[in-house]
Amino acid sequence: MQYGKKIYGCSSKKMNLWEKYNLPPPKSEASKGKLSCVENEIYSGIEIPDLPVFVRLDGWKFHGLTRKLKLELPYDRFFATCLVETSKTFFKIFNPSLAYIFSDEINLLFMKTPGWKRIEKIDSVFAGIASTSFMEKISEKHDVSFCSFDCRIIPVEYKNIIDYLIWRQAECFRNHNNAYAYHVLRKKYSGRTATKMLKGKGTKELKEIALKGKISLNKTPSWQRNGIMVYKESYIKDGYNPIKREKVRVKRYRVKEDWEIGVFNKKSWKDFIEKILEE
Repeated sequence: MQYGKKIYGCSSKKMNLWEKYNLPPPKSEASKGKLSCVENEIYSGIEIPDLPVFVRLDGWKFHGLTRKLKLELPYDRFFATCLVETSKTFFKIFNPSLAYIFSDEINLLFMKTPGWKRIEKIDSVFAGIASTSFMEKISEKHDVSFCSFDCRIIPVEYKNIIDYLIWRQAECFRNHNNAYAYHVLRKKYSGRTATKMLKGKGTKELKEIALKGKISLNKTPSWQRNGIMVYKESYIKDGYNPIKREKVRVKRYRVKEDWEIGVFNKKSWKDFIEKILEE
């Protein structure tokens, strides 16, 4: 790649790279003085649209982490609990409507802007919060020196919120079947061989492999097959108005976790999610 013969400071010549690459103007919070290169922060102007958004956090290189920690296989309840508690951290700081959790993945749904519109800001702050919170939780039981999450943003139309959740739950179910089949095969074969043996296998074949290890994939814990949901629910609390000197009933919200959720493409669960979104 040719960079040219001379290097100039950012202030010596205006370089509107954001225009060159057809991006919106930068909206960085950095200073814009004489020496500033803020015009080169070309991704800082990219914002989320005025739509509901899912912020998806994925554990970065968590396969290696789970091996290092020697977690219970194929699923570890404490590990899942750490993910749930990490998701709850966001309910304390921001205002998500719900969180859907499985494997090493946390999906946070925001009906309104989660503090900022800048994608760069949301990605960096949320990944940092998730990494710090999860590290704190997992360290209660394991000696961990490092863990990290990556972050992405997925805007959706209101009518497609349930479609997104159905999609992620289908991935959860596939992961569940593969995890158990792999666990059974690993008792006889190397990791590489087991992976090759599972390539291209469908649900029926994976269930047959699991059954050879005396595991029925229809009888595993619900949270492993369907995932976990964290959401806000309303409740009525009795209180007292000291000014009017009268008893009052007020609406409050609390964060609830559900490890026994059903299948999202069933009407009862579609209706339940709709109710959560209306709160």
